[in-house]
Amino acid sequence: MGYRKKIFLLLASAMLAILILSYASIYYYLYHSTYQETLTRQQATITLNEEMADNFLTSIYRTAVQFVSDQTLGENLSTDGEDTLDLLQSRENIRSQFSHYAVHQAIDSSYYYKNTLFLSDNIPISTLFEPYTLDTNPYAASNMVFSNTNVKEEDWFNDTVQNITCAFINEGTDEFCFSRRLNNTYYLGPNLPEGTAVMVVSVSLDQLDQVFGNVSVTDNSGYALLYKGEQLLYCSNKDIPRETYISAVSQFSGESADLLPSTSGSGKYLISHRDIQYGLSFLFLTPESDIIAGIMPIMHTYSLIFFGITIVVLIVIFFVTNEISRPLIRLAQAIGKVDDTRTFDPATLPASREKEIATLERSFEQLIVKTNRLIRDIQIQNENERRSQLKALQAQINPHFIFNAMDMVNWLALSRSCDDIAGIVDSIARLMRYSITDADNMVDISQELKNIQDFVSIYQLRHRSSPELICQVEEGTRIMIPKFTLQPLVENSVRHASPPPGENLKIVIRAYHDRFQCTITVSDNGVNGDAEQLNLHLAHKPNTLKVSSGFGIRNVDERLRLHFKNSSGLTYLNREDGGLTARILLPWTPAGAESSDSLAGETDQRTDKQNISEKGEYYGETDDR
Repeated sequence: MGYRKKIFLLLASAMLAILILSYASIYYYLYHSTYQETLTRQQATITLNEEMADNFLTSIYRTAVQFVSDQTLGENLSTDGEDTLDLLQSRENIRSQFSHYAVHQAIDSSYYYKNTLFLSDNIPISTLFEPYTLDTNPYAASNMVFSNTNVKEEDWFNDTVQNITCAFINEGTDEFCFSRRLNNTYYLGPNLPEGTAVMVVSVSLDQLDQVFGNVSVTDNSGYALLYKGEQLLYCSNKDIPRETYISAVSQFSGESADLLPSTSGSGKYLISHRDIQYGLSFLFLTPESDIIAGIMPIMHTYSLIFFGITIVVLIVIFFVTNEISRPLIRLAQAIGKVDDTRTFDPATLPASREKEIATLERSFEQLIVKTNRLIRDIQIQNENERRSQLKALQAQINPHFIFNAMDMVNWLALSRSCDDIAGIVDSIARLMRYSITDADNMVDISQELKNIQDFVSIYQLRHRSSPELICQVEEGTRIMIPKFTLQPLVENSVRHASPPPGENLKIVIRAYHDRFQCTITVSDNGVNGDAEQLNLHLAHKPNTLKVSSGFGIRNVDERLRLHFKNSSGLTYLNREDGGLTARILLPWTPAGAESSDSLAGETDQRTDKQNISEKGEYYGETDDR
C-alpha cells in the first residue's frame, strides 16, 4: 500500500473514529436523559396512584370504623322480638344507616361506588334481608344490604373472613371489589367467627383508572394492580400482553426502576413497583421502544448532519494527504531509480522546500557515501580473509594423523609387553576421538557409558586407585542424551567423593523409564556430599561451595534443558545412608529420546520414583561437595 493511501486511511480513520464516538456519545446522552425523564414521570405517576389508592382504601376504612362503633346500628342488629313492625323498622334503620355511611365515601368525588353489606345469617334479623349475591343483585341502587346465605361458599367471602380484607375481580359484573369483615361493638348476640357482616365496595373496571388517578407516562405505558404480590387483578393497557405483566412480576420485586427483558418476547420495559395497603400493589411498565422513539427524531437530524460532515472531512483529508505525500513520493521515485550506488549522482535527487524532506535527502546522500566506503572495506577484508585461510590450510594438521600416531604408540607398547601403557594409550585415543567428533550430537547412553569407562580406566592408572563403576540400564532401552552428560557427574564423584574408611569408591549409574519419563541417576558411596548446597549453587543462590571453571554440572543441566525444554533437569539429593545421588529427568517416548523437538512437547513431568522434591534449576560446576 502506498504512502499516500496510508496517510489518507490513517487521517480518515482517526476523523471517522472521532465523529462516530461523538455520535455514540450524543446518542447515549439523549438516551440517558430520556430514560431519566421517563423514570421521573413514572415515579411521579406511581406516587399519584398510590395516594389515590390510599384515599380509596381510607374511605372504606372510615365506613368500616363507623359501622363498628355505631351503637344504634348495634341495637338494631340485636333486635330479636316477635313484633313485626319493630323488626321491619330495625331493618330499615340498618339499611338507612349503612347507606348514610357509604354515601360519605364518594363525597366531593365523581366516582361511582357500589356498596353491598352481607349480614351474617346467624343474626336473627338477617332473615328479613334477601340472600342475593354480587352477581344476582337485581337492584340498581348503589347501597344494599343482603343476607350472606348465598355467598358463604364463595372464595372471596372465605378469604375475607380469614384475612379481614380481600381484593378481587368479579368477572360476572366486570367490577373491582374490595371486601372487609365487620364486627359491630354493640351487637348483643353471640360471638360470630365470620363477623357481624362483610362489606363489599365495587368499582366498575371502566372507572378504575379514574379511581386510581392514572396518568399515562408514554403512549404505550400501562400499570397493573396486584394482590398479594403475584395475583394480577387489573391491567390498564390492553395492548401490553398479559404475559408481559406476569413476566415482570416474576422478574421484578423491588421498588426501584429497571429495564428488564420480557420473557414473552415483547422487548424491554422500564419497571416500577410500589406496595400500598392491604396487600395491594402497583406495577408500572413503560416500553423501552417509547424511550427510543422519543430520541429518534433528534438522532435522524443529527445523522444527516453527521453524514454531511463526514463527506466534507474526507474531501479535506484527501487534499491534505496529496500535499503532504507529494515530496516523499518524488523522493521515493528518485531513490527507486538507483541501480548501483557507486555510479549514482546525488544531484539527481529533487530539491524540497520542506525541512524534514530536505534532511531526509541529505541523509540519503550521506548513506550513499558510507555505503560506497563500506563496499571498499568489505572488498579489502575479503582479500585479507582469503590470504588467512590459505595460511591456515597450510598449517592445519589432520586429526587422523594424531590417531594414527597414537595407534603406532599402542602397537609399540604391545610389542614390548607394556600392556598398561598400551591400555592407557588406547583409552586416551578413544577419549580424544569421542571428544573431537561431533561434540554437540545426541548419542546413545551406551556410548556415553563406554566413554566413562575409558575415563575411569585412565584415572585408575594415574592415581593407583580402584573406583568401582557399576552400570545398570534396562535391557532393550535406547536412551538418547547429549554427549558429556554423565562424564562430569562421574568425574565429580571420582574427584570429590570420600567413601567410608576401608571401602573403595563405588559409582553406580542407573537408567530406567516408565510410561512418560526416563530417569538417570549417578550415585556414589561418598559421605561428605551436601546435596542442598549443590542445589543452591546450581540455582545461582548463595552457598558455601568453591566454584571452578570448566565443563561441569551447570553446563550439563543447561544443555539438557536446551534439548528437552523444561521437562528435563538435573538435581542432587542425599540418600539415607549418607551417599550422594545426581538425578536426571528426561521425557520418554517408546522410540527413545532422539531429538529435543520430539521430546520437549511430551506429557507433563511425572513424580520421581524416589519421591524426592526438586530444589530448583541448575547450571555450572563445583569443586566442593
